[in-house]
Amino acid sequence: MNDKLKMLFVDNPYIAEQVCTFCNALPEFREAERAFNAISEQIAEKLGNDLYFNFENAQSWYMAKLVNAYYLFGLGLRQEVLAAFL
Repeated sequence: MNDKLKMLFVDNPYIAEQVCTFCNALPEFREAERAFNAISEQIAEKLGNDLYFNFENAQSWYMAKLVNAYYLFGLGLRQEVLAAFL
């Protein structure tokens, strides 16, 4: 049972693909992505690619950790319950 829950919630190899498909089906997501890409290009032009990519990588790492925390809570399970299965 624990292995099945871990596979479903943590080690699911299909999550990234499924999230990508889901997001691409949302017009608001695609609009936000276009806006982000447009402003990113402008900032990179002003700061230079190296500094901008360093910033973007740091921000992406931070946001990935934040999103992961929301993901764990957003499953409708309390963190303690999920941790007990891992």
